[in-house]
Amino acid sequence: MKIRLLVLCFFITNCIYCLDGNNSFSYINLDYSARSLAMGGNLISIYDNDISLAQTTPSLLNSKMHNELGFSFVDYFSDIKMVSFYYARTLENIGCFSFGIDANSYGEFNASNEIGDQNLSFTANDQVITFGFGRELNSKISLGVNLSLLNSNYESYNALALSSNISSTYFNQDNYFTATLLVKNIGKQIKSYTSIREEIPLDIQFGLSKKLDHLPLTYSLVFHHLNKYNISNNYSLSSFTNNETGEMEIKDESIAKNILRHIIIGGELNLFKNNFFIQGGFNFQRRFDMTIRSFNGMVGFSYGVGFNVSKINFNYSRSAYHLSGKVNTFSISTNLSTFGL
Repeated sequence: MKIRLLVLCFFITNCIYCLDGNNSFSYINLDYSARSLAMGGNLISIYDNDISLAQTTPSLLNSKMHNELGFSFVDYFSDIKMVSFYYARTLENIGCFSFGIDANSYGEFNASNEIGDQNLSFTANDQVITFGFGRELNSKISLGVNLSLLNSNYESYNALALSSNISSTYFNQDNYFTATLLVKNIGKQIKSYTSIREEIPLDIQFGLSKKLDHLPLTYSLVFHHLNKYNISNNYSLSSFTNNETGEMEIKDESIAKNILRHIIIGGELNLFKNNFFIQGGFNFQRRFDMTIRSFNGMVGFSYGVGFNVSKINFNYSRSAYHLSGKVNTFSISTNLSTFGL
């Protein structure tokens, strides 16, 4: 029997921004949109024609996305490659439908059998197929729902799950204010790696954005994991020695720090009449969990640019997840109708 090096695979998929060890399919929380990542991640309250944002937040689907096609590529750590494809189409008097595929490849790993033969290998990968629907109830309110099939393959192990996101968006065109409530990852595992069925990481989010009146700047605030107060990582907690017992104890985080963990701040500067954008963001959770005490660096910060060339929109972001490296993301989108399709 092979000695399977699945520990590494599970480490990859469960430690990529996983809040605890009680959930499987944590990769469903990964962000593929360059624009979203540039503004800190989980960008759920920008109501325009950016189809990459509607993959997670179906209430953002609207008539402006009709015939919109997009693609994203994420150059992650340790040669992990992530790609995403998405398309939307509007049916008159019904709503906007979307289809998307996310795929992660973790590469090829060495393996050995019981007699020490190491000329063996296996691969690890994940896929998510998503169908979404959004409908504008009136000029200010829209609702949306999507359904995703999650598939994971690690060597000879396989797991499947179904997950759904439900969201509602309020958009006021007069003052360019948007607010979104998103209930993310409502689902159940239908096939597990073992006999134990694990939970999918539920996440309730609330986001708002506002375009300033006298400055071409849109700011965004996102509050995530509202269904769970304490989202601290045990590895990032401080420890101290109890003077009475002499034992090492864990120091609880302050209320203020626990609250900040739920917040993401982002901004987008719109230059040259919607042809060039500069984005930036800060993620408190990432900052608190992924730094070391002696040096924080730029962990938690992210930035990016977006620009339009002819009929194609390009976005690039660079996110500091950890001191050891940064993540580069590229997104490209276009409307097929502009090509007569």
